[in-house]
Amino acid sequence: MSVSITVMTLNLHEGDLSVDSPNAWVKRREICISVITSYSPIILCTQQGVKWQLEYLQQCLPGYAQFGISRLGPEDILDEHCTIFYDKEKVELLEGGTFWLSESPSVPGSMSWGSTVPSIATWAISF
Repeated sequence: MSVSITVMTLNLHEGDLSVDSPNAWVKRREICISVITSYSPIILCTQQGVKWQLEYLQQCLPGYAQFGISRLGPEDILDEHCTIFYDKEKVELLEGGTFWLSESPSVPGSMSWGSTVPSIATWAISF
């Protein structure tokens, strides 16, 4: 038996709030949704997204559920997230977590090795 799964990754890069910026989220968000929907990934991994960007994606992608937290920890809603969206009709989240790329991988917001901001990796197991 062969199984095919489409996975996509997208760096949201927080989004410049200034509408004058060429990188403003309001200028990129429709393109992001268009690319996502044209490929219809079963799993969509995002990096550097902030809560309002992730909420926009969720609103435009109602067939998806999401999993992930801020790089400062689960209570934080303002900083960047690594969030995994998944097609809830095709896969089920069995387990997932986040770890920090530091000497203290279980400590939210931890930094090591000369980093200037916390870095995280989010993982999920689904079927």
